[in-house]
Amino acid sequence: MLIRLCWLLLLASFTCSIQAHQMSTGYLNLDLSTYQQKGIQGQLQLRWFDVDSQVKLDNNLDGQLQWQEVVSQKDQILQFVEANLSFQANQQRCVLTMPDGLRADTHFDEGYLSVALIADCKSQNIDDLVIKYTGVFPQDPEHKLIVNLTGIGSDKTGIASQVISADQQQVNIDLQSSDWFSVLSSYVYQGAVHIFIGTDHILFLVVLVLTSVLIYQNGKWIPKLNNSQVIKDTAWVITAFTLAHSITLSATAIGWIVPSSRWVEFGIALSIVLTALNNLWPLVTRLSLITFGFGLLHGMGFASVLGELGLSEQHTLLSILAFNIGVEAGQLMILLALLPVLFFCRSKQWYPKYGLKLGSIIIGIIAINWSIQRF
Repeated sequence: MLIRLCWLLLLASFTCSIQAHQMSTGYLNLDLSTYQQKGIQGQLQLRWFDVDSQVKLDNNLDGQLQWQEVVSQKDQILQFVEANLSFQANQQRCVLTMPDGLRADTHFDEGYLSVALIADCKSQNIDDLVIKYTGVFPQDPEHKLIVNLTGIGSDKTGIASQVISADQQQVNIDLQSSDWFSVLSSYVYQGAVHIFIGTDHILFLVVLVLTSVLIYQNGKWIPKLNNSQVIKDTAWVITAFTLAHSITLSATAIGWIVPSSRWVEFGIALSIVLTALNNLWPLVTRLSLITFGFGLLHGMGFASVLGELGLSEQHTLLSILAFNIGVEAGQLMILLALLPVLFFCRSKQWYPKYGLKLGSIIIGIIAINWSIQRF
């Protein structure tokens, strides 16, 4: 019974991670810095799968989506957006237009449809903005829309972030607030969100700590029974990862280094493959060493998300620090969920013999697939 429970817990963790990559997440990015002259400008970005659930795009039902099929459904797509997205400023409804059409985009290796939009709120001074979004929820109650706003506050340098969900389909945003606390809370939140929707980072953490409760001696993995030592060793590994990705995240966000996003994403996938292989055939037992190197790659990946969100001009360093804090908070929550499971399974004979191998193989196969896609 205990063995079955361990298997279920491990498989559940893998299943949740794999499904997290398919999380239905949309993005609404808005720039309010020039709303008095040009209106609120932005983009609504939704997964192709979510758009297809609302507006059937695959007209010939061949399972392959062509851009011509998307263009042919342009009017229906715009009608869907207009029917499910609205803005209200100072208790006055804004006029929504979509003049620039459609384009393709990507987030975390998933295809997205991006719709450019302008909300004309007919007001020279907007104190508060109400955004209402009702799309996709009837088909997928787990759908989320992440709202990112830039150019708020009296100095037009503030940012804000909100999440619209099935339970909260309307958000109210104070546009006059751009104090350091609002910047801090927004970026901490975004850092944590990125961890939970970035399956590659989650799987890297999982495959990294699979051996945290074991020690490699005489050619085999055996249980590490000293709990304090397990926690200490895990802390060193996570500290190395944190330090490394903080360095490259900051350097990339500031613009000191400009890496190729394609090769960064490929490197992240490859880091998971190599860590999984090291679990199967250990060459490096001091994981903090390789973790630091791989953390440099992951930091560049984090920075790409921070680049999409944008940095507060007034609080640039605070934005980077807060995003880092959010990432660490997300990592800590994942570790707090994983370690009790690993402690429980550690003393079972099957875990070092079969559980570790099976878990590493599953994650390795997923990462190999990502590596091929990203190459």
